[in-house]
Amino acid sequence: MDFIETSRVKLAAPAILAIGVLYLTIWPHELGHSVLAYLWGCKQNWWQTKMSWFLWNSRGGADYQCLETRGASALVLTDAAGIAVNLILFGAALLLARCSRSQRYQWLFVGSVFWALANYSEAFSYLVLNTLWLKSDMQTIVTQSGVSRWVWLFVGVAGAVVCGWALLKPTQGAAELLQSTRLSRRAWLSVFALYVTAIALTMAAARIVLM
Repeated sequence: MDFIETSRVKLAAPAILAIGVLYLTIWPHELGHSVLAYLWGCKQNWWQTKMSWFLWNSRGGADYQCLETRGASALVLTDAAGIAVNLILFGAALLLARCSRSQRYQWLFVGSVFWALANYSEAFSYLVLNTLWLKSDMQTIVTQSGVSRWVWLFVGVAGAVVCGWALLKPTQGAAELLQSTRLSRRAWLSVFALYVTAIALTMAAARIVLM
């Protein structure tokens, strides 16, 4: 019997994991902004963020008027911190997936793959989509760094390709574990692709609409 058919939770567990890891993706991103703002002396408490339970319009809560007095470096590093955190967590999730790929830790492996996908989506929704449509953190990074948006876009696309290549084996492994009579391995690979696309487009659109 395959992995899903031996589990009573069946298709519910992957859905719960897919949603749950979003909080472990968005909140650390906002915390990255918060910590940098605190280090620049522009936030009283580094651990407090304006995190929404619905994830929509979540913010780090930095005092940007204060950051402006600290100069361009403060603005660029504070806004880049969230993306940097997501890339670090992406690497951590891949490492966790590699360490947990065994019969005993199958759900941990699947969860770490979803976590890697979520951080991938968040990071490159900024570096690609919100560089094309210049908004939010990338607008600050581009205008304050003096580096052309097209350079940042090239970096984003190149990074997305490299990180996407690193995701191939873990996602294929997760698809093999999750396959069942209801959803084949190929269907799960499509689910993973749709998951990444949905997060990236939703997050990028939210920044365009709300900021």
